[in-house]
Amino acid sequence: MDEVKAMSRAGENVGKAMGTGVRTARTGAAKASRVGSDVTRQAVALAEQELAARGISTDDLQERIAQRATGMSRKELAKRGKKARKEWDKRTAKQRKQLAKGTKAARKELAGRIDPAKPKRRKWPWIVLLLAGLAGAAAAALSRRPEELPIDDGGQFKPSGAGEQSSSTENGQVSGVQSQQGSRNH
Repeated sequence: MDEVKAMSRAGENVGKAMGTGVRTARTGAAKASRVGSDVTRQAVALAEQELAARGISTDDLQERIAQRATGMSRKELAKRGKKARKEWDKRTAKQRKQLAKGTKAARKELAGRIDPAKPKRRKWPWIVLLLAGLAGAAAAALSRRPEELPIDDGGQFKPSGAGEQSSSTENGQVSGVQSQQGSRNH
């Protein structure tokens, strides 16, 4: 039991030390930040005094630094930066579009792999086949119609002769043709 108490006391002591260390580190970081900003303000003030003694403003200094570093004025650098941003925006927009297309295709492919659906069957080929079949049946039915027989004029039979000529009657039918009944009677 003494070991358990000793271990728990050791844990408490370590916790206290850790809390104290973290608190000290936070206060030290805050103090370093304040001191650093104070020193920076003092350095800026001193630099401005030195520049004022030489007759150089801070804007002029920035212009001179830019001129020495790049060979261009600040206005030219600003124009160049604006142009570069426009080109960058165009490129990124183009890449976003391509990425969107790629992700859409990938989503479709993944969805197809996860849940493959049966392809939809097209119905129009069956309609075309049905219409073709109906047209064929109608053509077959019309081609097998019985031929119309001429109307018998009262049973008069004309013997077939070599000099027989056909003449048309009032209803437009040919009268010189033998009827089938008359030829069967012989």
